[in-house]
Amino acid sequence: MEEARPVRPEELGQVLALVNKVFRTGVDQDMSTDYPLVFAPGNLDNLRVVSEGGSIFSHAAMARRELREHGCALPVSMICAVATDPERRRRGAASRIMEDTVEAMAARGDAFGLLWTGPARDFYRRLGWEVVGSNGWAYQVEPQLAGRFEQPLPVRPFQAGTDLERIIEIHEAQPRRLTRTEAEYRTLLGLPKSEVWVAEEKGRVEGYLVVARAYNKSGVVEWGGTPEALSSLLARALPEPAGERMQVFVPLPDNPMTELLTGRGCRTRIPMETADGCGLKMVRILSLGNLLRQLSTCLKNRLTGGSGQVSLWVRETGERVDLRWDGGDLEVVGGRASGPQEGAQELSLRQAARLVFGPEKPSQILDPSQEDAQDLDRAFPFVFHIWMLDYV
Repeated sequence: MEEARPVRPEELGQVLALVNKVFRTGVDQDMSTDYPLVFAPGNLDNLRVVSEGGSIFSHAAMARRELREHGCALPVSMICAVATDPERRRRGAASRIMEDTVEAMAARGDAFGLLWTGPARDFYRRLGWEVVGSNGWAYQVEPQLAGRFEQPLPVRPFQAGTDLERIIEIHEAQPRRLTRTEAEYRTLLGLPKSEVWVAEEKGRVEGYLVVARAYNKSGVVEWGGTPEALSSLLARALPEPAGERMQVFVPLPDNPMTELLTGRGCRTRIPMETADGCGLKMVRILSLGNLLRQLSTCLKNRLTGGSGQVSLWVRETGERVDLRWDGGDLEVVGGRASGPQEGAQELSLRQAARLVFGPEKPSQILDPSQEDAQDLDRAFPFVFHIWMLDYV
């Protein structure tokens, strides 16, 4: 069995055969068209494989993106399509590949790794990954509620040639998102088994909504625009009274879609992690010091008015991080240490992930002074949202 390595161009067919065998058997979909940005020719270096005798039998993909949230820009890699041929499992191949992806992500300065999973959570936990705070809500909209949404604006199908620039403008006004190129927008808005609708006023697009009916994406998976546009789009897209209920995905904080749904009596919701096509959100911190520095803009705003410090030591990596704040100033100092010396509090990688991303407050994980606990609980957790159209 070879070491993990990037896939070669001539091996892409083998990779797709493997991931389709593991994830799409009995399903009328294909991984290459479900995740066209992942299996694109330009992403081959991020497709990692283990082979034996010229035969690829284990694979994991990285999809590198930039997360914009709370005024911060964080480089992040999403891990997906982790697959080993069922006949050759339990030989350590998947662990080798995951270690390889962690090394690759750390080398290029990613803030953290991100993946979604279900039954395999314990496998990833053994490798330093942890389940973190929720990605959002999935509102369960019953068909009989469709008539409650007004349609003040005309709605029509999306036309890429005339509407794409305006949809990009609307999406990029969202406070939380992954960055996309124009080509990536075009590809994602054309995924199979999905429809895109736009609402316009006086010839100008004021909102859009993506409805998917795929195995891996189901419901209203992305939206944006004014409340009037969103109401008009829901009135058009929601099923007839005799149909099945539809999932509408929203971020956790207040947003116009949540207000619109609850205002029309749609109050049944579940965490996204338990909805169709989602999974538990897991994070692997690559360098706690690097991550806190990349979060400094957000942390400065949240810690303004306070003063204190905390020292942390990450057990698995030996990384020592000192976080100091005073008024509007913030300092993050990192290094290596053989143990939690000089008052540093010891954390595992998994505890570090929960410290930064929740769901707990820092005072439930650390043992700071009362004053520091109040400040840290204002600064964390850092809650972020990935739109489901970007899920890989």
